Amino acid sequence: ETGEREMDYKTFLDFVLAMENKNTHEAIQYFWKLIDIHQRNCLDSFTINYFFRAIVRLLGDKNIDVPPVDDVKDEIFDMVKSEKPGIITMQDLVQCRQGGTVLSMLIDAAAFWRYDHRESLLMDPEDDSFG
Repeated sequence: ETGEREMDYKTFLDFVLAMENKNTHEAIQYFWKLIDIHQRNCLDSFTINYFFRAIVRLLGDKNIDVPPVDDVKDEIFDMVKSEKPGIITMQDLVQCRQGGTVLSMLIDAAAFWRYDHRESLLMDPEDDSFG
């Protein structure tokens, strides 16, 4: 085995559908399997930092300023309003109705950039500096 994994067609379609419909319960469930890296049925500060570091690296490679990790982590916890402070469950993501946005912030650098610049994009929807 080379250590590389490939997606079959069905897995690819599942991924595309989940990416395009991140706010659905099914998509949150799909991505939960990927981001619950410790399989403890919760996300904590470590997990958020783990995923967001990759976003920081990708945006940094494009010389795009990124807010401090702690600020983003705090914003995520504020958005989710989980039952247990500092811990986010899949149910918390579904119930907060912003689960897709939170997932986008952690797994999609372009989506994070759009989220971080949402106010300026409302003023100038033609600005897509990231792309």
